[in-house]
Amino acid sequence: MEAVRASSPFTAIFRIPSPAEAELAGLRAELSLLRSTLAAREQALDDLRCHLISFEGRYIRQVGKLYKQLDEWEQRVAALHPEREEAFTEQEEAYPEAGASEPAKSAPRDPRPALTLRALFRELALRIHPDHALDASDEARRTRLMAQANDAFRRKDLRILRRMLHGFDPGGAFFVRDIEADLAEARDSIAQTRRDIASAEADHANLAASQLADLERSCIQASLAGRDLLAEMAARVKGRIGMAMRQYDLDLSRIKRPDQGMKLESLLSAESNPVRR
Repeated sequence: MEAVRASSPFTAIFRIPSPAEAELAGLRAELSLLRSTLAAREQALDDLRCHLISFEGRYIRQVGKLYKQLDEWEQRVAALHPEREEAFTEQEEAYPEAGASEPAKSAPRDPRPALTLRALFRELALRIHPDHALDASDEARRTRLMAQANDAFRRKDLRILRRMLHGFDPGGAFFVRDIEADLAEARDSIAQTRRDIASAEADHANLAASQLADLERSCIQASLAGRDLLAEMAARVKGRIGMAMRQYDLDLSRIKRPDQGMKLESLLSAESNPVRR
């Protein structure tokens, strides 16, 4: 009997990618890693902002509202003496140890998203505008894409605009683009993502070095020593409010009854400087 010939092993048939396609695959892999890094940096920045906003709310509740009362009493005292010059020509900083006005209600907004949104939309519009259509079918497709881009712009949807710029069609199709256009797009996206990462890191560093962050670190250090720094600040402001209230009563008494004002001033001086025996 003739021996059965062994079958040849299975060999896969595939097309060897061109150098440009291999380069594009490498660029897209690099871009994917950079976007993961950017997402982590932006998440860290958002976490820090939320953390400081929470601490700022605590500061406002314990100390900021007292500074508002102090300002009101100092304005009342100043209103009794319109002839006096203003004691301060500049507004106090937001979070000093000795005295402060009420802090800002929220962290400054990052202007980059609006600029990025407009820039992305302009670049996308240049590529998909119906004026560049080759035929009626292409014009219809571009018109639909332009409408979707306008909708994403109105909704400030950066994700959709970026994906459309990379060839994504929300309607389910993809742009027909040559390899050189894809390479140029990948390089531009990598450069932009690197800039976004650097910007997010700079914003995080600036926020971590802000007066609000410094105050929170001081509160943490004080708490480790068994102190409540915000409570101490609130107590000092309450003392200044009491002094402003007494000053207002004294000045008002001077204006209404000069003799009674002098007596009240003597009593206040006696309280603040008791005689030692």
